[in-house]
Amino acid sequence: MKMLHQVSGFVLCFLIINSSISWGQNESSQDLSIKIRSDCWRSATQITLLDTLRRAMLREIEDTYKNHNFIQTYGCAYEETDIEKNSIKAVYRAIIQSIINRKVTLRDDLMNLLLAKPPRPDNLTRDYVIYVNLTVDAEIKAARYEIKILDLDAIPTIESPMSVWTRVVTRFAYKEDYNKATPPEPVQSEFIQVMEIAQTLLKAAENKDFNEIRNQLRLQNIAVAQPGHINELLFGDSMKLFDPSEPGKSYMGVFLGKGIYVCETPKDGVVVCKFGEERLYRILIDANSFRRTTTTFSSLDYEAPESILQCLLLKFASQKPEELPTIGSN
Repeated sequence: MKMLHQVSGFVLCFLIINSSISWGQNESSQDLSIKIRSDCWRSATQITLLDTLRRAMLREIEDTYKNHNFIQTYGCAYEETDIEKNSIKAVYRAIIQSIINRKVTLRDDLMNLLLAKPPRPDNLTRDYVIYVNLTVDAEIKAARYEIKILDLDAIPTIESPMSVWTRVVTRFAYKEDYNKATPPEPVQSEFIQVMEIAQTLLKAAENKDFNEIRNQLRLQNIAVAQPGHINELLFGDSMKLFDPSEPGKSYMGVFLGKGIYVCETPKDGVVVCKFGEERLYRILIDANSFRRTTTTFSSLDYEAPESILQCLLLKFASQKPEELPTIGSN
């Protein structure tokens, strides 16, 4: 009964997800071949947003701001197909980094503020004011917090033609609050560290190196969360797959996003595929095996770039069996 539940459940999931992921179905074979790169992270015309941000972060904060108790943080975004939405997300991440560095918490709804007064690369209005919770002598007080956007650039990258990066400076508006606050941490962007780890994992998937994935995610560790449904999976979450003819054996898989995952198979090595396609390799997913062994990606809402996932799918497409195995086949 357990096996039947898993089979029927994932056939349904496959039908739902497969209908929502239709990359390439309306494109010519020539269009598809353009998107298949020998290295999904290399392009003759564009560089990664990660490298772009690395270079941008070499810039020192100007003395004008440094001498007036500002700190500098960075943010970036590529997930949306709209520059304004990516701008909002990038600025939000940069401001949140400064909030973390200052060891304060938001008092205002920062996202709603940015949505009401959206930052854009062509927008000359770059100043915001919010209030934060500052703890002083075990008591919480409201502190006025000033934000200035110094750089906000839209640039096409390998991750997305709508990528955005930003540099912001922030400070307590009043010297009294600055003097009472703990010294800020010097972290300019935790998100760039997450992007670096994720890129290592995605490259390992492209190179069929599941051991690297296993080690990076520490899949043998105790789970910090156990997603109960396929819709709750986030980048880096793991699962087990099994061969119905040999239920005692299991194979590991790791979710990448957009209904796509990388996994080990009994006879075809490491593959990248969509949910439902595991049946091509004579294996099924154990719906009760979802695990999250790290909060690295979930805590900062990391999502793998769609362009990279698309490249991986296309790159592995020619290696997939063309039809479902027949019952009893070896």
